[in-house]
Amino acid sequence: MKNLFFRLYILLIATFIGLGWSIEALYDSYSQTQALTTDIELHKGTLFLLSKELIRHTPETQAQYLEAVAPSFGYPVKLLTISELAQLPELQDNPISEQQRHYLVQGGIVAIFDDFEGTSWFLYRLTGSDKLLVLGPIMMNVKARSEVLFIVLFFAFLALITFIWAWPISKGLARLSKSAIALGKGDWSVRVDTRISATLRPLAERFNAMASRIQRLIKSHKELSHAVSHELRTPIARIRFAMEMVKDVDSEEARNKYINSMDDSIEALDSLVDELLTYARFDREDPQLNILSHDLERIITEVVNKFELTHPHLQFEVLWSDDSAVFLCDCDDDAIARMLDNLIRNAVRYANTKITICATRKETNVQLSVNDDGPGIPESSWSSIFDPFVRLDKSRDRNSGGIGLGLAIVKRYIELHEGNIRLERSELGGARFILSWPEKRMKQE
Repeated sequence: MKNLFFRLYILLIATFIGLGWSIEALYDSYSQTQALTTDIELHKGTLFLLSKELIRHTPETQAQYLEAVAPSFGYPVKLLTISELAQLPELQDNPISEQQRHYLVQGGIVAIFDDFEGTSWFLYRLTGSDKLLVLGPIMMNVKARSEVLFIVLFFAFLALITFIWAWPISKGLARLSKSAIALGKGDWSVRVDTRISATLRPLAERFNAMASRIQRLIKSHKELSHAVSHELRTPIARIRFAMEMVKDVDSEEARNKYINSMDDSIEALDSLVDELLTYARFDREDPQLNILSHDLERIITEVVNKFELTHPHLQFEVLWSDDSAVFLCDCDDDAIARMLDNLIRNAVRYANTKITICATRKETNVQLSVNDDGPGIPESSWSSIFDPFVRLDKSRDRNSGGIGLGLAIVKRYIELHEGNIRLERSELGGARFILSWPEKRMKQE
């Protein structure tokens, strides 16, 4: 706070002093000579008239005459020698120079100004005498006497205004600095209160966004580390077990059984690694989608056909909202296929006999839902089902339960489409996952 205040205050003072001095110098160079001449001209007639009148009197009566006429003036009028003039306390700081004395001898009028006291003196030598006719002290503008006071008040108010301006900024910077230090020490939950100076509010909001992202990345890193250390063990252990067993079996049937088991474990391992890498990529950056107009029917058919081959015991049904030959919408076909694959893969784990995929148009959006006739999902878990690494039944093995990343990946993909996903209870009795996104999107830059 001190550094900010003093630096700003010194800058303002230097600016005001520099500008004030420059303007004053220009003004004085123009007006000083004119002002001095004007003041002398004002008193020139008075000095000449008094001088002529005093010459008519003898030196003894001149002082008496001045005492008689002095009340007629608004300022003192005196007759003094140069030595007496030099003894006056009022002129101790403004003595007469040799040049001014020479000018008096020649019959000129000398003016003496005391800017600090706000007074002026006018001197004129009487003809044929060594005495000076002195007018003064004459009070000048009253403002000149209080100039110092006004300057002090000005800079005091300037300091107050500077303090009022700098205090909220300094306080906000202190909060930012404190939060940055706490964040650097590992407190990922620290945030800056945005109720600070409007100048610093955008910086505070960006700091909070950065802190949230760092906290999310740290949490994701821990979750990924935990998943890698625990979830990869099961398929690896199965592969090792099958390899050991295949060495000891004699029959071709048993050997094929263990080889198929290893193949299934490798497929599960590959799927697991793929999910982990996909989710990690979402945390590093948002993937750039290739949004084009695609036939949604083609995408759905390709995905469903794959599951019909691998799950012949289940009935797959695709329903459409209209009888259009082509169901066109703007999307990234790879991302839609990935989302639909994850949702159907989740459905086949719990479906008893039937899975239904519905594609509809609703106002300006496309809705794609996946329904199953399984046991469904408790409503108490609906709010957390899309969080990463969430599994409703932690006791299930990895083949049935996965690691809880599929739905989290679906949510991230649909958000990149400016859409959303929600969960409802299906008419078939199980779960219904509904994807919704704009049918037409403006072209991306």
